[in-house]
Amino acid sequence: MVDCVVIGGGPAGLSAAVNMGRMRRSVVLVDDRDGRSLWGQTNRNYLGFPEGIPAADIRLAGRRQAARYGTEFVHGHVRAARMIAGPDRHFVVDLEPCPPPGCGDQAGRPGNQSRDVDLGHALGETDLAEPRTVLARTVVIATGVRDCFPDFEGWADCVGRSLFWCINCDGYETQGHRLAVVGADEDAAETALQLLEFTPRVTLVAGTPDGFEISASRLAEIEGEGIATHAAAVARYINGNGQISGLVLADAGATTLDVDMVFQYHRPVARTEVAVMLGVELDAIGQIVVDGSQQTNVEGVYAAGDVTHPHNHQISAAVHEGNEAACTANYYLYRPVQKVPADR
Repeated sequence: MVDCVVIGGGPAGLSAAVNMGRMRRSVVLVDDRDGRSLWGQTNRNYLGFPEGIPAADIRLAGRRQAARYGTEFVHGHVRAARMIAGPDRHFVVDLEPCPPPGCGDQAGRPGNQSRDVDLGHALGETDLAEPRTVLARTVVIATGVRDCFPDFEGWADCVGRSLFWCINCDGYETQGHRLAVVGADEDAAETALQLLEFTPRVTLVAGTPDGFEISASRLAEIEGEGIATHAAAVARYINGNGQISGLVLADAGATTLDVDMVFQYHRPVARTEVAVMLGVELDAIGQIVVDGSQQTNVEGVYAAGDVTHPHNHQISAAVHEGNEAACTANYYLYRPVQKVPADR
């Protein structure tokens, strides 16, 4: 029995592991190396790194830090999870080996994956070869989201270099550049309009043969702001060495747009399989519902990072939420005498 099993090894999960470890709690962190923190993006709005720092480097530093406080790392996949009620209330998490590399789409650039594997070996990470069960008194779910990037040759090298998803993270770097926002709904329209704060060279492309999901009056409003709109899918992303230089549209004239950066807007899918197994409440768009202390509706289960309903999708927010989840889980684990009595 361990004090906490953290599921997910990105910034939120690592922050939870570090802070649980510093409270002298035993932690097993389970990760499948299939999260956003292994892409090629550089984080430039995280306090203390004025020149920016790659998200993959934050992850490596966080793993070293969590190991310092006793975190046990397991490379594996959660097959099942359940709660055992009663006076010895705890959680049973059944793990299984991850699919071999190259099986299906996996997040992250190969170089970042390799560095993470090497560090994992150095830190004593267990790479599951057979099923294993972990018993834990608390659970922190930090499983993140799965992004819906366009499928074209070279796309993985473009993520975080010329293919983006977050205006808060990368809008500042668009100044003076030619941008295309690819998305058909109001969220994509808002992103295109908000990017005008950085550059006037913005184009909105539906990215689907069905055209836009917004009204003609809204399109007219967007075009009135100087944004060209194209109700077409993208036939080809012209790119090389991680740099997208043009979009060829699937319209009658095979229109070609010269671009420097693309913001792909398609709502990411929260990875909530473990949450569903444990009966955790989800909101209308499939994110985990938490309160201000990262507590879910299930006692002893906490959630942090991109999988939660605040939907901030910032590394700084994920680190904060992981810390908060750890503080709340740690308080839950105190003996009754260590807590403020209910009548005071």
